[in-house]
Amino acid sequence: MGIIRNLYDTIELGHFEWPFRNSHPTHPATVHFPLAFLTAAYSCDSIYGVAVRYGYLSKYLADISRFGYISHVLGIITSLPSMTSGAAEFWELYKAGGINRKDKEQTNPKSHGEVVDASVKIGIAHGLLNTAALGVSTYAALSRRRVPNFAPGRLSMALGMLTLPGLAVSAALGGELVYGKGVGVARMGKAKDEKMHGFDEYKEKNT
Repeated sequence: MGIIRNLYDTIELGHFEWPFRNSHPTHPATVHFPLAFLTAAYSCDSIYGVAVRYGYLSKYLADISRFGYISHVLGIITSLPSMTSGAAEFWELYKAGGINRKDKEQTNPKSHGEVVDASVKIGIAHGLLNTAALGVSTYAALSRRRVPNFAPGRLSMALGMLTLPGLAVSAALGGELVYGKGVGVARMGKAKDEKMHGFDEYKEKNT
């Protein structure tokens, strides 16, 4: 159990000391690739649908569909570490005595319950939108793998158009968790040491 816990802390939460002392969770470092690939995938499917509907870009349709399909596949692959680390971070936020909850008790001694509850609700919406996006991309990858030029069908095009704004909303919610609610900010490694030192200085100044 100790080994599993250590792997969980190191891989999913980013608690490691070597080759340097890490000062932030794993999840923020893993979100950029799936966000980029999935945005490209849904954009290509949307462009393909509009181009087919109005007769545009006929010379580039095969390239657009192939690029979109590859982006779906890469988005699925890179989503796995992002979603598992995100789930681990959410669990640490949600559970009693979790790392983020302890952090909020220090930074928001009177209102930490409200802050954490709001963060949990945002985290649930963020996770559900990302899960839906992964489902859409999985459908696209499976349904188009044998189609010439991996061309999307009507359902794939419609789902791409619907999922693209949903992905943008999910990214905004993730940003709100970090920059608005301070989830996972300065709570590890040297950054945590500096924050605790700041608390000590504040107490000394006001006692």
